[in-house]
Amino acid sequence: MLLVSEARRDWRAMVPVGAPILLAILAVCAGLALFVPLHRGLLLLGIAAWFGLPGILLAWLLYVPGSGRIFHAVLIGPVWGYGFSSIALLVLWVAGLRGPVLLVAPGIASVVLAAVGAGLRGALTAPSFRRSDLVAVCLLVALVPAIVGRPFARVGETLPDGGKAYRAYFTADFIWRMAVVAELAKGDVPPANPFFKGDRLNYYWLAHLLPAAEYRELRARVSLEQILLANSVALDVAFILFFFGFVRQWVQSAPAVAAACTGALLFTSFEGLERIWHLWQVGAPFDLLRTLNIDAVTRWIYRSLPVDGLHRLLWYQPHHAMGYALGFSPMLIIAQARKPTAAHVYALSGAVLGLCLMLSSFSAIMLTVVTAVVALATIVSRRRWRDLLPAAVAGAVPMGAAAAAALSLGYVDSSSGEMVRVLVNPMAVTETWRALLLSFGPMLIVGVAGAALAVRNRAWTLGSIAALVVVSFAFYFFVDLRGHQYVYVGWRAGHLLFVAFAVLGAYAIQELMQSGRAVRIATVLTLGLLAAMAAPTFIIDLYNTQDIDNRMQAPGFRWTLVLEPDEVEALEWLRNRTLPSAIVQIEPFTRDAETWAYLPAFAERGMAAGLPISMIPLEKYEAQSEKVRAVYREHDADTAYSLAAALGIEYLMIGGPERDAHPHFEEVVSERPDLFHPVFQKGRVSIYYVARS
Repeated sequence: MLLVSEARRDWRAMVPVGAPILLAILAVCAGLALFVPLHRGLLLLGIAAWFGLPGILLAWLLYVPGSGRIFHAVLIGPVWGYGFSSIALLVLWVAGLRGPVLLVAPGIASVVLAAVGAGLRGALTAPSFRRSDLVAVCLLVALVPAIVGRPFARVGETLPDGGKAYRAYFTADFIWRMAVVAELAKGDVPPANPFFKGDRLNYYWLAHLLPAAEYRELRARVSLEQILLANSVALDVAFILFFFGFVRQWVQSAPAVAAACTGALLFTSFEGLERIWHLWQVGAPFDLLRTLNIDAVTRWIYRSLPVDGLHRLLWYQPHHAMGYALGFSPMLIIAQARKPTAAHVYALSGAVLGLCLMLSSFSAIMLTVVTAVVALATIVSRRRWRDLLPAAVAGAVPMGAAAAAALSLGYVDSSSGEMVRVLVNPMAVTETWRALLLSFGPMLIVGVAGAALAVRNRAWTLGSIAALVVVSFAFYFFVDLRGHQYVYVGWRAGHLLFVAFAVLGAYAIQELMQSGRAVRIATVLTLGLLAAMAAPTFIIDLYNTQDIDNRMQAPGFRWTLVLEPDEVEALEWLRNRTLPSAIVQIEPFTRDAETWAYLPAFAERGMAAGLPISMIPLEKYEAQSEKVRAVYREHDADTAYSLAAALGIEYLMIGGPERDAHPHFEEVVSERPDLFHPVFQKGRVSIYYVARS
């Protein structure tokens, strides 16, 4: 009842600024309606909100009563709640429960978190609440559908001829998520690897378990794409709420926080301006901008390490956004703790870092290092030497439990060997200064300004942000994840740096806007100029990412993957007419970079072997795929049959790429219907059932 009465008091105070709340709600609804019937989109959004609710309860219990208690619980809580509810969902899933009963997971999480929160009541202090905070965060939430709405609306768009179109780079991250969710929805624990028969799915799949449970129950009414996109909106909103709350912890001015967060979302890079300038200089048509990965100019043109802006995080990787938020939470907890050296602070920090590990594993490694540095500095600066060991143990226990759970669930391939390497990243030290300025653009500039002002003002509370910057750059230059062409760590480190620069930038704006009139005018003009210089990158990227009319060829892939009507029908036949456990095969090496997850994502069927770009090490997949290629290369039906049967292949698919690479193969199999039964044929697509011996 106390929670309800306090919420009512806060709500009465917020009534005069109800317009921003309504704006945020209407904007999110409008964004949902672009790609899913609104009532179904709201159902999916409601389920996600239900999963976030336990975290709001926990945060409310942890915060000392005050004007910011409810507000900051709503900002921070959804991320925590989603993480803890996902663990409860996992427990129920592993126990064999399926169906609507899984909706009790947040209830279970709430009971556990209420007990924990009651024992730690008042352990944290939230920043004071101002009405300007509410206006600012609502405007940021309204940005989410503005950023993702149009691109999401064109994912899997049905073409006039009945085909479907998927824009790069949705053909990487999004289609991979489709493959993972489709496999999880089958209900196996641990899930099978759809790219290697008989193997486990070696991937951090907990982040996709809720969409999988939804798809298992709602597939007759909502498509897999719609479920994933609606969940993306929910996770994006939760991340934005947390992002504002995180920056607001160190900066008191809500307008400054809103400006910095907006900059980190929309104005992150000078790469667009650089390419416009280059095309103008050489007299080339600006239409060539459609043929560029504009947020990766540093890699494409200068062979340096690429960094994606946070807007791409909202488009392609919302699960990483949730992982980041959970990983940043210990910094927030330590900063807000009334007793920042107490063991319970680090037990809670370790718990949320464990959630980060389960949702975004490599991000957890980076943010655990950041947390360790911040924790050590906090305890040592207070000369609380005897608190070091209890704090370390308290934090390590939940982290160890999460690591053990990840190993037991098959997150890591036991045959992978050493995946993380410490070295000088050759891409990071190529055109370094040019790449840093282009990639981080105005955020780097305002971040440096904020750091300088913090040092001048002796704002030592920003020391934890300094630790975040140092650790992120250390990973950027000296750590690599094997099998990802030296670029993976740059993406993760870049995202963390954008968040750090948002804090420092907000601090700079706050301090400068409190100065004299001339300084304020100069600050506004400078920010406007920086935004204008960075805007082309976002504008070009936003246009390109929804431009499914671009059918041109890019280096190694097409800008738009088009599933022809015959393919759509064949894939639907496989989904509806074969067992979920059926092994269906294409020839992996003939498939280009956007169709590597073709069968697992679109037919929802596993393969004997494939070439997944998201799985490491790739060598075992290549070796097994060579055996599949031998089937398609074979000129003798009996030998082809023996090879296919040995691999456990139940259906062989021959599409356009297979016909082009192996023009003889269909004649080979069609001559022996006793071994290869034709079950589907339309246009250039044929499917053969491999007879069982």
